[in-house]
Amino acid sequence: MTNSLAKTIYLAHLDPEGKRAPQLLLDHLRQVSRLAEEFAPTPEMKEAARQCGLLHDVGKYSADFQNYLLGKKHGRVDHSTAGAQLLAGNGNLISSMEAFCIAGHHAGLSDLGSPTDLPGENTFSARVKKKVPDCSAWKQELEAPKPVQRIEQAISDFQSQGQMDFIGCGLWLRMLYSCLVDGDFLDTEAYMQGGAVQRGGFASLEQLHERFFSALEEKGFFHPQNALNRKRCEILQRCIQKGKDKEDRIYTLTVPTGGGKTISAFAWALEKARTCGKRHIIYVIPYTSIIEQTADILRSYLGEENVIEHHSQVEYEDKDEKMDPRRLATENWDAPVIVTTNVQFFESLFANRSSRCRKLHNVANSILLFDEAQMFPVEYMIPVLRSLEALVRHFSCSALLCSATQPRLDQFLQGKPQELMEDIPGLYDFFKRTQLVNEGLLSYDQVAEALDAQPQSLCICLTKGEAREIASRIRGEYLYLSTNLCPAHRQQVIHAMKEKLKRGEPCRVVSTSIISVGVDIDFPVVYVEENGVDALIQGAGRCNREGKRKAEDSLVHIFATENSRKSHFLEQERQSTHMVEQKFPDLAAPEAIAKYFDWLYHAKDAILDKKKIVELSGNGKYATIGQQFKLIEDHTKNVLIPWNKEAQEIIQQLQYGIRTRQLLRKAGRYMVSVWSQNGPQPGLYEQMLADGVTEALDEQMAVLRDLSVYKEATGLTYQAEEGRGLFS
Repeated sequence: MTNSLAKTIYLAHLDPEGKRAPQLLLDHLRQVSRLAEEFAPTPEMKEAARQCGLLHDVGKYSADFQNYLLGKKHGRVDHSTAGAQLLAGNGNLISSMEAFCIAGHHAGLSDLGSPTDLPGENTFSARVKKKVPDCSAWKQELEAPKPVQRIEQAISDFQSQGQMDFIGCGLWLRMLYSCLVDGDFLDTEAYMQGGAVQRGGFASLEQLHERFFSALEEKGFFHPQNALNRKRCEILQRCIQKGKDKEDRIYTLTVPTGGGKTISAFAWALEKARTCGKRHIIYVIPYTSIIEQTADILRSYLGEENVIEHHSQVEYEDKDEKMDPRRLATENWDAPVIVTTNVQFFESLFANRSSRCRKLHNVANSILLFDEAQMFPVEYMIPVLRSLEALVRHFSCSALLCSATQPRLDQFLQGKPQELMEDIPGLYDFFKRTQLVNEGLLSYDQVAEALDAQPQSLCICLTKGEAREIASRIRGEYLYLSTNLCPAHRQQVIHAMKEKLKRGEPCRVVSTSIISVGVDIDFPVVYVEENGVDALIQGAGRCNREGKRKAEDSLVHIFATENSRKSHFLEQERQSTHMVEQKFPDLAAPEAIAKYFDWLYHAKDAILDKKKIVELSGNGKYATIGQQFKLIEDHTKNVLIPWNKEAQEIIQQLQYGIRTRQLLRKAGRYMVSVWSQNGPQPGLYEQMLADGVTEALDEQMAVLRDLSVYKEATGLTYQAEEGRGLFS
């Protein structure tokens, strides 16, 4: 604490290098308050966010904290609890939410707990009973907190027919938390850098609208020269027209493979954003394997600098160790166009940590595009859809669910989504490019012989094990694709197959369903192991993709094996497919697809909220939800493959102890995930370490030492585990 004749000066931060004056606490509180209020997406939240910003660090007014900051006291000092205690005493819902956010602005949102919780327990109820250092000096510089005036409207917004929407209420809390922690991050970063953090610098959505539609005109989208492009133009024009709708709601776009769904959906999004004054377009995609392709398409229209990717395999470098705007945009999504994954988007909506939640206020007042909507996780279907409804109803979002295999989700929604297209059966008839033929039970040898009989053929298998079995029986050359190959290796294989097909050379490929998602490739003959209807249609999309052959000459052969018939893997998906086959002559017909999902969701009715997220939300268990809401149960660890010179250099840096995010992102291109211990028995990861095949780099990562177990043809082959083909 620094004394003067006038009054005591209270500090918020010190420059670690001593190059600039300390940041005054009052300045920090006012600036965070201003930012939080600016970020708040609703009128009643603005008042709450402003108050959160003013009070979040009042614990720093204690002598203990000031002495700690100046190095006169050792050990951390709790500075988050005091502000929470000030607000918790107001006794209303909004004040409690403000207190919740302040208490967790560093440690994360906790569980509510119960009134009987004791100080020291890890709940909010215990936290507000905790004894904290005297910080009453805040009264010298700040006004006492007041209850938010618009509380009645805020509460009534989350009630429907007398029932409280706990998912929506929890999202409101996380939005408020987002405003606070992003404001706190930005102001602290600004002080540490010696000036305001550079935000924005991107083109506006209005400018991107003009750029995108000018590019469509230049590329001839509005002047089609053949029947196929005329139909695509009709779809595009319909989407543009529907983008003029001024209502926020959930929409669907059902377009068959080859209909130009990506461009049409984005044209709708830009038109809708202009019509409704939206701030962002967030494009949400199931897998990282599709993201780069989609982002590259959008960049070709909008410019490299205006599309931000946020997923596990991208990193924007920091220039001179300062917060580059593009990196900042991946942290808080303060950019016009974001391309991200289902995992990143939905886990952020249910997160409790500040780093995951800080972006949420930028989700409000946005256009949300969901590609491959049939890939919404069944086990989380109820909380996922309720969160989308909450974003639309309370936070001025419009959502578009895009798919060639559109499920009927209105059974889980309060209102029926509005479809953008007319005459969907007619669209499917026009774009029909293949015939699906059920071959029944085939042996591995029979499938291999069928592939050998064709110079260019593709086989899509249910698991990596079956893919290896079939590939090993092919007499000629073949290419193999699964997650047993590291991503860089997979890219090389995909490039090789595209070149062979382009040149008309023999090309036989055996793959898991990784090839069905985000790989634009065209084979004359495709074999697909029996699966869910959506997976079969996705696989069929690799046959006659460009429509250069007649549908009746482009056969997609569905088969089963003895092993797959005995397996419980994807059993409900396959059973639902069999039911559809008995009722509908064409599996790819829209009504057959819808009925498949109806039966599948009915079969899985008990697990549509597997982790009981709705119940946990009603009990205020925000930390528990953050831990439980994981779209992919990941019991794997990574083996780094020294596949080329770059990989070897990365390994060397990791062995020296370097762990920058940029380096780890680069390392991801050379990693293969293997099953790790989940219970009493060691997994493959532990077995490889014990056998000396790998050497540990840290707790989550090892480097391959025995290079003989990584084959150029099939990747990692050491007692290779079985993994779900969908994620393979």
